[in-house]
Amino acid sequence: MSKETATIKYGKIEIPTNDGASPYVPQKAGHFIDHGDIMKTMAIAIRDNLPVLLMGESGTGKTSAIRYLANQTGNGLRRVNLNGGTTADELIGRLLINDKGTYWVDGVLTEAMRRGEWIVLDEINAALPEVLFVLQSVLDDDGYLVLQEKDDKEIVHKHPNFRLFATCNPPEYAGTKEMNKALLSRFAICISADFPPTDKELEIIEHRLGNTVATSEMAIKLVGLANETRKAKEMGNADYAINTRDILNTLALAENMEPMDALSLAFTNKLDATDNKALRAIAKLHLPSSKKKGAATRKPITDISELTISSTYILDVDTHNAYFGVTDDPVQFEKLMQSDLGAVIASSTREDGIKGDEFVIDALYFEDESAGASKVELQSSGVKVASAIKFIAGPNKGKQAVMVHHQDLEDSAKIIQNLYEIS
Repeated sequence: MSKETATIKYGKIEIPTNDGASPYVPQKAGHFIDHGDIMKTMAIAIRDNLPVLLMGESGTGKTSAIRYLANQTGNGLRRVNLNGGTTADELIGRLLINDKGTYWVDGVLTEAMRRGEWIVLDEINAALPEVLFVLQSVLDDDGYLVLQEKDDKEIVHKHPNFRLFATCNPPEYAGTKEMNKALLSRFAICISADFPPTDKELEIIEHRLGNTVATSEMAIKLVGLANETRKAKEMGNADYAINTRDILNTLALAENMEPMDALSLAFTNKLDATDNKALRAIAKLHLPSSKKKGAATRKPITDISELTISSTYILDVDTHNAYFGVTDDPVQFEKLMQSDLGAVIASSTREDGIKGDEFVIDALYFEDESAGASKVELQSSGVKVASAIKFIAGPNKGKQAVMVHHQDLEDSAKIIQNLYEIS
């Protein structure tokens, strides 16, 4: 992927970017680990302005893919859950009354059409018939909305940047029904979002929780257990399956408790008593008996002096103003690192730190009266004011940066409070 002034490319597919002015542009959207060419297909749909239906189990990344693309292209994204209680008025709009009389308020679909925002309609196969009727008219090639309740019967046409996506779970899910064929035919593209293969699922874990967790016995065996539940459901032998979201939640909890306890809190307690008991019995054959065997040990950092060269650390929350001089060019980084710290700060923009960034410290900066803050390859006396770091896992994997942690800086104090040494 390469980002240019007005477009983003996915392979050979080039899609337009927006100005990012909408308040609904997703501010946080973790990198989407593609599986099944979802991103390529989505890029074609966005380029050619085609409505998309994504079908698949919960937790297979249907909405995450849309959110990531909206973030990357600077498009506002509206999301509506079409449960059985969602009315057509919530999509179109309604007349309200105040002391001055009646006035019109646009619904979320009408707003998105006017402003050129994207909209994702979740669980479309659980929608009321009146909602489906509205969507059929919008999905036509010349689709538009007629605001029947307004005095002027206003016709709202689609802004050129407007895009429509819908998601649905398999028909066996409670509360869903077979898709209306007339509506289904109006989606130019229908994507089957399957569970990711094992290598991709471990890559997702690495991106979200770091390499140490992704390569742990706990992660590998938990993915194996998840695949077993998915096969059982596919064959009709079970009504549940562990999805990627469940895996991530379980691994996060397993940092602080036994594996079986983590799985219970993240997943099995949501099942009925019989299924809960059955899955726990199977899980005992898969999961490590102790978290010490399956999860990384994390030591919280409480002071700058604890940071050492070659040790591995992870940033555990999204933290503002964490990095200077982020680059994936080692030569450029080496030139930057030969400067004193003041020059580094002056020549680069400070960037956010992202949860899951895992890095090693290449070198340290120490306070030096004669040379400002100088980079040294070995531990030295004096006050540590920054580290030269190399990302080994997480959102910035493969890049290098400077992390400033001077005791006098408020942001630096927050960064230290959310750093953990991994062993």
